[in-house]
Amino acid sequence: MWKQRMTEWAVRLTPYLQKYRYVCLVLLAGVLILALGAPRDAPEDAAPAADSGETQAAFDFAAFEARLQQKLSLIEGAGQVELMLSMEDTEETIYASDTRQSASGEQSTSYENSLSILSDGSYGEQPVRVKSVCPTFRGAVILCEGGDDPAVRWSITEAVSAACGLRTDKITVLKMQS
Repeated sequence: MWKQRMTEWAVRLTPYLQKYRYVCLVLLAGVLILALGAPRDAPEDAAPAADSGETQAAFDFAAFEARLQQKLSLIEGAGQVELMLSMEDTEETIYASDTRQSASGEQSTSYENSLSILSDGSYGEQPVRVKSVCPTFRGAVILCEGGDDPAVRWSITEAVSAACGLRTDKITVLKMQS
């Protein structure tokens, strides 16, 4: 009995499936991608950790300078490289604050600032960070063994400009003393 009903349904649906077969294939592929796309065993606490400000590492100037110096020494013809970067501003973090104004009479007005605090049940309290301002560089001096070659000087200048956001007139490349 149920075989006969299934056969009747198949006969009725066959013209529609032939007419809309590509639409059905796209829908089936979409459902399959949705079903396979999201990991089912993902930890639930991974998303809140990304939202907290503590997961972002602070700018490490010495590590950045050492890494850039190591990369510059890999430029063809540069040889040994010594790098000195000068900073204009250091890293700054700006926190949200609550400002309350109270006035007594016409002459005296007082302002009270307090940090906005975010409390999560298990990790305690943290101030709410609005933004972090990255440090800015003032200039760079690079000493390298291949500093007398104009092509090497240009390559190093372009690399430091790209890495530090400096204009090329703020970068000096000199030949290292032998």
